[in-house]
Amino acid sequence: MTEQMAASHLKQQGLKLLSQNFHSRYGEIDLIMKENDTIVFVEVKYRKSSGYGGAISAVSAKKQQKLKLCAGFYFQQS
Repeated sequence: MTEQMAASHLKQQGLKLLSQNFHSRYGEIDLIMKENDTIVFVEVKYRKSSGYGGAISAVSAKKQQKLKLCAGFYFQQS
C-alpha cells in the first residue's frame, strides 16, 4: 500500500514509473522512476512516528550496498 502511495505522489511531481518491485539476485528496489534524463531508485519506508528513527536510519549500510548492486543490475538489463 505505501509503495503505491509513494508512486502516486512521485507521479504527481512529474516522475514516470518505470518499474515497481524490481527483483534481482542482489535484492529488490521498490520503485524505479524517471525524471527527465535521471533514473531515480526509491526505497519506500513507512514510520508511524519519528520515534522509530528517520528515513536515513531505516536503510542500513548493508541495504544501501544491496541497492547499489541491484541498481547496477537494472542498468545492465535495460
